[in-house]
Amino acid sequence: MNGFYNIVKPLGKSSSDLVVRLKKLIWTRAGKKTKVGHLGTLDPLATGVLGVAVGSATKLFDYFLSKRKIYIATCVLGKETDTLDSAGKVIAEKEYLPLSDAAFCAVLPAFIGKISQIPPAFSAKSIGGVRSYRLALKGIAAPLAPCDVTIYDIKYLGREADNIFKIQVECSGGTYIRSLCRDIGKALGYPAYMGSLVRVQNGPMSLADAVSIEDVEKDAFAGFTSLETFGRTLKKSDFSEDYRKKLENGVKIDIDGKDGLVSVYLAGEFYGIGNIKDGELSVIAREHAIV
Repeated sequence: MNGFYNIVKPLGKSSSDLVVRLKKLIWTRAGKKTKVGHLGTLDPLATGVLGVAVGSATKLFDYFLSKRKIYIATCVLGKETDTLDSAGKVIAEKEYLPLSDAAFCAVLPAFIGKISQIPPAFSAKSIGGVRSYRLALKGIAAPLAPCDVTIYDIKYLGREADNIFKIQVECSGGTYIRSLCRDIGKALGYPAYMGSLVRVQNGPMSLADAVSIEDVEKDAFAGFTSLETFGRTLKKSDFSEDYRKKLENGVKIDIDGKDGLVSVYLAGEFYGIGNIKDGELSVIAREHAIV
């Protein structure tokens, strides 16, 4: 089984919780172990699209990491927490005074484009080989280096309360919406944190097509996209049978075409997903690979 699951991560569960549960299910049904891994984590307090790769599809992690994400979040003005979300301890507070929709929206354009943001202390960023959140849990204040990310668009969706503003953010992988909410608050003169977060899109995966882990437990193919089906969204490269030995031995093949992923066929049959770089194609994920 090589492909992807599009699963809804529920509130309060970690991404790892769902991966472990799915892994046990797949291993039990297949009667053997195979690689299973998520394609971009979501915090326990976040919900929405969690892509999970199975088998050789796990080798396409970098592809999904580079894809655009769309989130719907709430930005709470007047308080900041150490985790930059609703679960943290309040570390800054300022009386909130009525703010118009126009005033809130006026600062948003400054965050569109390539920006630099400082990740939350409670994050998976590595500091000297140690995860930042592990240091934060011990009360160790370690400086985090700014990261360059891209915000493609921010839409204002209204407010849930007088000081709680709802936004939709389209961004690059690696963007911290918690940091974005904090920084929007600073631009408005308020401490702020992220109240809620829903990922509605992760590359080709959308919330509208996602299923629950319970759905997968009832039907092993619920929410599943095979490697071949995924390949239909890519440019097709078909090779003759003469290339089989080269492909199976991992030999790079000279090819014309733009850098990026392609769907590789061998004598008219789907073989796997390849990557073109500098005029050479190498196969990354094979349809019949045992991983």
